Amino acid sequence: MMIIQAGFDLQILVRPLIVQGEKVLPKLVVIALDGDMQLDGIKVVSDEFAGSLEPHHDAILDWMDLDWTKYFAIAHAGIWPEDDYCSESPILQEAKTLEAVAAQRGLRMIGHFGLDETGYMSDGPHSYFDQYGLSEHLPPTMSHWVNSRYGKCG
Repeated sequence: MMIIQAGFDLQILVRPLIVQGEKVLPKLVVIALDGDMQLDGIKVVSDEFAGSLEPHHDAILDWMDLDWTKYFAIAHAGIWPEDDYCSESPILQEAKTLEAVAAQRGLRMIGHFGLDETGYMSDGPHSYFDQYGLSEHLPPTMSHWVNSRYGKCG
């Protein structure tokens, strides 16, 4: 069982599928999580990602089991401009549309990552989810060892 606690967990899982060595592969990947933030699955939904999400909305959403999957994230080859604080890039607008369509199906998109050979961009949390004020919308995943019965000696 793998519990996803942060956006960078998602990026670590998909990076080997999109960036191999110094080569960026034109892939679009979806990561599905259950209601307890456990990894449900990872799927490459396109090996020919050309920079637009719209043609892939159905492939992303139809793959997930609505009885099991509650949260998901997407990752793809290519990043958007670093100074795009207002989400004006077409790829970011398309991600917002995908997020809205997913919500109508009962799914919550918790991450969008663009990767290249130098790193990644995130339109959403890339650190621990508990630190982003999302905790009211996500189940708690951080284990606070001092409060755990396993953290007590003797």
